[in-house]
Amino acid sequence: MRRIVIAYLVIFFFRQALHAQQTFSTRAFTIKIDEEGLVTSLINNNSKKDYAVPGKPGILLQIVKGDSTISPAKAVFSKKDIKLYYPVGIVADVRVTVKDDYIAFVLNGISSDVDAIKWGPFNTVIADTIGGAVGVVRCADFAIGIQGLNKKTSGGELVNREGAVFNNGTTATKKDFGASLQAFTVNRSKDRKITVWDRWPEVPVRAITDGELKGSSIALFGCKPGMVLPVIKKITLQDGLPYATLKKEWIKQSSGSGKPYLITTFSESNIDTFLTYAKRMGMAGVYHEDPFETWGHFVLKKTLFPHGLAGFKACVDKAHAQGLRLGFHVLTNFLTTNDAYVTPKPDTSLATAGASKITEDITDNATEIAVESPGYFILKSDLNSVRIGDEIIRFAGVSKQAPFKLTGCIRGAFGTIKAAHKANERIARLLDHPYLVFFPDWKLQKQIAANIAGFINETGADQMDFDGHEGTYATGMGDLSFNTFAEDVFKQANHPVVFGSSRANHYFWHINSYLNWGEPWYGGFRESQSDLRISNQKFYEDNYLPNMLGWFLITAQTSADDVDWMLARAAGFNAGYALVVREEALTNPHMDEIIGRINLWTEATNKRLFSAAQRMWLKNPDNDVNLFQQQGKWYMQRYQKYEFKYEARVLQPGQPTSVNWDFENKQLSQVPNIVVTAVGDDGKLNDPVVEIDHGYHVKIPVTLQAGQTLAINNAETASLYDQKGRLIRNIPLATKLPELSIGTHNVLFDAATDANSAVKVKVVIKLLENKELLK
Repeated sequence: MRRIVIAYLVIFFFRQALHAQQTFSTRAFTIKIDEEGLVTSLINNNSKKDYAVPGKPGILLQIVKGDSTISPAKAVFSKKDIKLYYPVGIVADVRVTVKDDYIAFVLNGISSDVDAIKWGPFNTVIADTIGGAVGVVRCADFAIGIQGLNKKTSGGELVNREGAVFNNGTTATKKDFGASLQAFTVNRSKDRKITVWDRWPEVPVRAITDGELKGSSIALFGCKPGMVLPVIKKITLQDGLPYATLKKEWIKQSSGSGKPYLITTFSESNIDTFLTYAKRMGMAGVYHEDPFETWGHFVLKKTLFPHGLAGFKACVDKAHAQGLRLGFHVLTNFLTTNDAYVTPKPDTSLATAGASKITEDITDNATEIAVESPGYFILKSDLNSVRIGDEIIRFAGVSKQAPFKLTGCIRGAFGTIKAAHKANERIARLLDHPYLVFFPDWKLQKQIAANIAGFINETGADQMDFDGHEGTYATGMGDLSFNTFAEDVFKQANHPVVFGSSRANHYFWHINSYLNWGEPWYGGFRESQSDLRISNQKFYEDNYLPNMLGWFLITAQTSADDVDWMLARAAGFNAGYALVVREEALTNPHMDEIIGRINLWTEATNKRLFSAAQRMWLKNPDNDVNLFQQQGKWYMQRYQKYEFKYEARVLQPGQPTSVNWDFENKQLSQVPNIVVTAVGDDGKLNDPVVEIDHGYHVKIPVTLQAGQTLAINNAETASLYDQKGRLIRNIPLATKLPELSIGTHNVLFDAATDANSAVKVKVVIKLLENKELLK
């Protein structure tokens, strides 16, 4: 009898254990989930430290119905499954697989229709480093990460019904208590009406075959910080995530992923010239900035490639023969209005924001079109276009009262054929964009991806950016669309390709070789998006992406000193970059010196000559430095900079308008560099005056408009530059700048300007310091 009682007690406590907290452990990491489906512990197995948040447990799986997010009320555990019971009568079945280095959770099924599911949040006190895109948080001793195991599982916080993460990653997010990790899947197996691309309201989005919630899956892991990439590599290989390689190495551990490259408009006739320059500069390859006449079918420009695909392939073959890659730029799924998907007969799968019916017959010249409902035509857009049958029509607006009419119609837009139309025909609003393009729907987008992959395969091209990657949101499928497009291109390409993008994304991270953000079109060489370029570096490092500084434009007038400034930042961050070098830039008289400096900095970086302290100093964009070799040894020589500000004031009659400042030349006798910048959006200053030590005086006959710079970089000449750093002219100095002895000096500045003008003046004095030996 006693044995029977004991047996019953064993069974009773075993059953209770199935309902109580459960523990799942890898070699390095343990998580605990309680009887309510709450994640109560995130433990480092080596130190036994628990990184969960006391009093704020995470949640394994939440469901979303309408505007409500619902947590489970009860969790029942079996050997490989967890059943989660929700207070609205829904049950979710989660399969658990514990592996050596991570724990996988898969949604096996759900008992009722819901709009979405959320994995997490998994809350942790770790907040030292937060990789929002990759989904990893780490401190000095431990890292915890989440990985979506298929493209339907989006990393990030679910904040809209389309399931789009519009910023660059919320898979890991900073919180008051530390950080949280999360992922989600949207139910796309049913027709929906949602806001698309955070702009187009009430868009009908059709269900798709693989849109169900079942199969949504994540992996959780914890490990030493240095083991994060090896663990993610195992997850990638074991769970079939995209495994991208470069020269047979996984791109996340390949030194080739973040190498500098040259951007230009090459052609069949000049490709040899640009390959030679790329080789001389030590670039990884050459990238075409605008090769296509149309986007969609990707027809090459005949003026550049008269032999079409064969001509582009010949360029690729020449690049590969020199050990260089050759790439091309495209705006992902943007469709130009001259492409065959638009004209002369628009494809029926162009993306639409919704449709109505016309209520009256119209002739082929009618400029007003009566519609049943105005809803989809109210929102103004750049192309403001509709499609009726095989005709695209632009319109100016829609009347505010019934009978509703589209007004100011331009018939047969974009080369489509004007036609008469009957009452009750469908009239569909086309989605467009400020780049004056249309977009494909979910079905056509797959063909666009196939077209890009076909171009890659036919030509052998091996670099491409998914610029305008956000255009994939036009399908209404959110992150699923973003990632499916990239994965389709990746999987259909028959050779390794280096992929960049305009956006970061959790799943795309596996395909993404680099992100090279920062453009040269908005200011001078140093100024254009400078803050963005620097702030991006932490994002790259936090997300295990190679450091990249963005695009820099070399013109016929770019100075070697400006390139030196960029190269110093590259050495500090160990970063790659892209140099835009168009044909006219090859006339730059400093080009050989520029190439020499590129190679000098590259060699010094590759030899790891800079100390950690020196690299930290080189990261600061305010710092200038010279790098040189002398008798076989390497030296860097820093500039000390003094920055002063001047602005016109309302003064009493006779009071001087000049201002003077003291500065110290600490280490070398030298002629100073003086840079004067007119700061502001409006105004000007005339005939600036510089005096040094109350003896030297020079008045420079020039007018500086707001945004322009006057640089005195040698004793005899001042150079005037425009707002984008382009040389306007050189101005000889009436008197040479003096050489300054070591010690304290005084500089006076004055200029003729209106006291009511918005323009202000920045005066910078640069002085060289002693050279430092690099070891």
